Amino acid sequence: MSSPENTDTIEDVTVPKLPVRRSRKSLRVTGCLLALAALAFANSACTPEATARDAVQKYWTVYSPCADKIVARESGFDATVVNSSSGTTGLFQIHPTHAAWIKAKYGYEFGELTDPYKNARVAKGLSTEAYRYYGDGWQPWRLSGKVAPDGGCPA
Repeated sequence: MSSPENTDTIEDVTVPKLPVRRSRKSLRVTGCLLALAALAFANSACTPEATARDAVQKYWTVYSPCADKIVARESGFDATVVNSSSGTTGLFQIHPTHAAWIKAKYGYEFGELTDPYKNARVAKGLSTEAYRYYGDGWQPWRLSGKVAPDGGCPA
């Protein structure tokens, strides 16, 4: 037996540690979840068409099916569209002849009508004015430009 004085001379023998083997399953699951989240985000309401539809629904609550058809025909749900020959702008393709009225009534500059919410709001106001004057709220979007009192959706 050894004496207590000699204990400090004994070499410390350590058992080698084996590497910890971790499962890659959790890494794969995390990767799949991130991929699904990215896919869900890409298909969420952040798309321009979804934003356009939301803007139309916000201001055209009762008439949104017809308003959706007009927007599909006029701009294809692209709020940034500007017609190079006429200058009509945005979802509802509002004509520049209304610029002064828009500024006076809403305080918007005509160039702001590429914002889908502002464009839908102005279009709803334009429709209300057309109904008040002509009895046809869809008159601004009739291809013929003619009034059709109590006429249906022009699109």
